[in-house]
Amino acid sequence: MDIGIHHLRCFLTLAEEQHFTWAADRLGVSQPTLSRQIRRLEEALGRSLLDRSTRHPQLTAEGLRLQAELKVLLPRLEAALRPPATDRPLRLGYSWGFPMRRGRRAVELMEQEHQVLVELVRRDDRTAGLADGSVDAALVWGRVEDPRYTAVEVLREERVAAISRRSTLAVRDSVSWRDLGRRCLVLNTVSGTLTPDDWPTGTRPEIGAEAANLDEYLHAVAARRGVGALPASVAAGNPDPDVRYLPVTGAPPAVLSYVRPRTNPHPHAAHLVAALTGSTARRTPSKVGTAASGVS
Repeated sequence: MDIGIHHLRCFLTLAEEQHFTWAADRLGVSQPTLSRQIRRLEEALGRSLLDRSTRHPQLTAEGLRLQAELKVLLPRLEAALRPPATDRPLRLGYSWGFPMRRGRRAVELMEQEHQVLVELVRRDDRTAGLADGSVDAALVWGRVEDPRYTAVEVLREERVAAISRRSTLAVRDSVSWRDLGRRCLVLNTVSGTLTPDDWPTGTRPEIGAEAANLDEYLHAVAARRGVGALPASVAAGNPDPDVRYLPVTGAPPAVLSYVRPRTNPHPHAAHLVAALTGSTARRTPSKVGTAASGVS
């Protein structure tokens, strides 16, 4: 069977995007090239993986089965084939706002103590690049419960409300979580973790607009298509002249998790946990103590 990893990667990306143009753009190939790769895979397997009769490709039963298998197996295969060199950079993914103080200090500490370059990679998906192997570890807002990964909570902080300056809420000094639930919500459907289910039953907001990244999210808030709720450090690092950030009472905390693969992780991936949580403070109290005391 003349099938390579690139055929499997093409299929898995298309299965996630369910759109040939978006998948091709994400893979950095042309749409005809992607179509040929999928056809070649189907011919080699002797069965159809896609239902092409709809506007957007839908997975057949065989396609769904293969997707489920590849989501677990492909990252492990790619990791096993990756060169084991210990001096390669550690690629740290993020998506929904990078925690500036905590993250930057941890990176600096890693590079000083372990002499390894840490490369920051922005990927707008729920695993910040871990799922497709484009990063070695990731900082993800929200809890991660996936058997493929080891996740450690490294930060917990307050949320703030993102309100259009033209909104009637903008004149307040603060807003309650219930008040936000009475407004339409801007929802990040690609990399966000907050949903209407985070509000109590009976006070859950309607969805006013959807966004794929933080920039689109703030544009929608500024246009009064809905309100938003962000971790305090993300709001502080992303000021917008048309958006006002307000303290929120009664909101659940925002949790930042450090996530790395269980199988064949980067040699220095575990070291970054200590730098992020401040557990190396006994060795370098002056540097890590400062980093651990910040909220971001």
